[in-house]
Amino acid sequence: MRLVWHDIWGCARGPVMRLAPRTRLLAGAGLFVSCLTLPVLERYGWLLLVGLVLSWLLLCRPPARMLLRTTLLGLVLLLPYFLLLPLLPSSAGTGWRALSVPTRVFLHGMSGLLVSVTTVMALTASDLREALVRLPLPRLVVAILLQIVQQTSKLLYESGRMAAAMSVRGASRGPTAAWRILFSLPRSWLPRVLDRSDRVAAAMEVRGYDQAGVRPMLPMKQRVGDLLLLLAVMLVLVLAVYLRLETGR
Repeated sequence: MRLVWHDIWGCARGPVMRLAPRTRLLAGAGLFVSCLTLPVLERYGWLLLVGLVLSWLLLCRPPARMLLRTTLLGLVLLLPYFLLLPLLPSSAGTGWRALSVPTRVFLHGMSGLLVSVTTVMALTASDLREALVRLPLPRLVVAILLQIVQQTSKLLYESGRMAAAMSVRGASRGPTAAWRILFSLPRSWLPRVLDRSDRVAAAMEVRGYDQAGVRPMLPMKQRVGDLLLLLAVMLVLVLAVYLRLETGR
């Protein structure tokens, strides 16, 4: 169930990988918003939702191993909502009316998770940089987003190294292992993360990252497939908004 941060980027092998990075990012974002907007409690709503998710999976073709882990993660996170049914007030009704709230949360959450993680699989780290730089966003916002992604990868990398070192040294054995690890975090894990962050900041300052700004590194290639995909996503998003306004839920 564990998703490896470095392995998940750009591991898709579908036809969408031939499109521009900006197109992939915008298409994934548009489908994500559409999944959260569709009225999933209506028959045509959840059918369209399933069609959107399956279409995006076929276009991206993520590895089956990563897709299975993402699905298991979604089930672990979202299925417990159904355990809250006994805690709902009596005014929520019984039967389908009581199931409607967790069902809506489950369908929206699972579809959004699959679409967003599949979009990440369709983008490498350099593709994400090119996509963000090409978007009409403030340069400061782009730089902050890129730093969040980079620092998150560094944080997970250092955390993995620390966990492996503690496991080799026997810190995970015994009934008090969890408490030992918890109390050792301020003395072992936190200083390493802060030291790595300082080194990254120093390297960025030496290279003039704060002065040069964030600029595209590759020429932009816009194809007919990019325009067709963006047009299809735009139509789906408009249809999702229309159905939500028609049903009111």
